[in-house]
Amino acid sequence: MTVQATGSRHKTNTDWIIVAVCLLAAVWFLYDGWMSKSFIEEHSQEDGSPDATLMTNRYYAPIGLAVAAFWFALGAVRTKGRQIVADDTGLETPAGRIPYDAIELIDRRYFEKEGHFTIQFRQDNAAKKIKLRDRDYDSLALLLDEIVKQTGAAPAAETEKQDHNNPENTPE
Repeated sequence: MTVQATGSRHKTNTDWIIVAVCLLAAVWFLYDGWMSKSFIEEHSQEDGSPDATLMTNRYYAPIGLAVAAFWFALGAVRTKGRQIVADDTGLETPAGRIPYDAIELIDRRYFEKEGHFTIQFRQDNAAKKIKLRDRDYDSLALLLDEIVKQTGAAPAAETEKQDHNNPENTPE
């Protein structure tokens, strides 16, 4: 069965909210720097030249906020198109394809509490890891279940029981 985890709506919505806040703040700074007579008079030197605060409101802050808004808008668009697909042969991630037989370890200890799991796999004779977080992808629990099913990994209850029975894993 093919299971798909798509880019997180939470992350996309958060990025768009940050874009809106950055743009509103940029407009506010521009208004104070160019339109507000009282602000301009308060932050102008005796010879009529602008002080550092007025220069910041006119140029530096709006440009920085516009760049930040662009960066977060780009992130929101990129997140929407992201996906991870688990099919019958392997896992297709943005970083590339991972066959199920290359997967060595699925660390899902923190999935319930913290919302992430790590897959360790071997590719090009090197051990690699990929960390998948539920803040980055929706439907990650279904994807994890499919990966566990396809790899034949031991259920979480058995793994925890083995860890507790192993004296090497017992904290002192």
